[in-house]
Amino acid sequence: MLKKRYFSAEFLTLVYSLVTIVYMMLFFSRVDHPALFFGIRLGAIASISFLAIASERYPSELLKNIRQFLPFILLGYWYSETFFFSEMFTLNKDEFFCGLDQQLTGCQPSILFSQLFPQAWFSELMYFGYFSHYLFMFGIPLWFWFKHPQLFDRVVFIMVCTMFLYYSVYDLLPVAGPQFYFKGADAMVPKGYVFCWLVHFIQWIGEYPTGAFPSSHVGMTIVVLILTCRYDRRLFWCILPVACLLICSTVYIKAHYFVDVLGGILSAILLYGVSGALFDLLAERKILLISFSKKDSGKEY
Repeated sequence: MLKKRYFSAEFLTLVYSLVTIVYMMLFFSRVDHPALFFGIRLGAIASISFLAIASERYPSELLKNIRQFLPFILLGYWYSETFFFSEMFTLNKDEFFCGLDQQLTGCQPSILFSQLFPQAWFSELMYFGYFSHYLFMFGIPLWFWFKHPQLFDRVVFIMVCTMFLYYSVYDLLPVAGPQFYFKGADAMVPKGYVFCWLVHFIQWIGEYPTGAFPSSHVGMTIVVLILTCRYDRRLFWCILPVACLLICSTVYIKAHYFVDVLGGILSAILLYGVSGALFDLLAERKILLISFSKKDSGKEY
């Protein structure tokens, strides 16, 4: 029973697990290691349900915090899976999106951008911008947890829901991006300093040739900007310059085509509206478990 048992991130993880189970059943013959992927989903569903039941019987602030943030942290794993599902439905589309970049701009922006600014300090600035995506993904929920607890559930729901919607697109639309599609010198990016190697390390651990269109890095940045502009204008102005660097960096380091950036911006506006409306609907029907009481938040969903 879902009613008022699961927090935002838990609820969305359950839904995504069930939806992808159906997806894998439809294309079962094309699934590599089906036992592994089915097992992971069943394990996620069982773990979330177990924690929910344990929390009801043995209320604990620590357990509550684990339940709130663990599914959020595991978003990185769900991203990596999209690589294994992306070509079950159709073949790779990099040639199309690379060609679309050429038609729209008359060049390859991801190649030209780094050629125009090969300086190490500029490359480091771009890598810092790209790295800030992870700061936004973890820092923004924590900021609202401490500064605006009455908005925490809404912020987390919108961010996690938007990410899962992007993953759903990646499961169906395989686009690897310039860093994987280009070869030789065209795939190279000028070296920076600390953040250059830090981003490369993160990519070595969890980056896969998947999820280029639309850019979730750009999309989530726009979502974060909308959230902070609406609910914390001072924070919005503080992160706006970094957000601009992040958006530019996705093309500079060849993580995305220029059309991926456009797709990320447009899709973010749409997905923000869809996620927000869905949260309001679920909260109004009291399906979600809310983190803070009416006394804490000043508002009851």
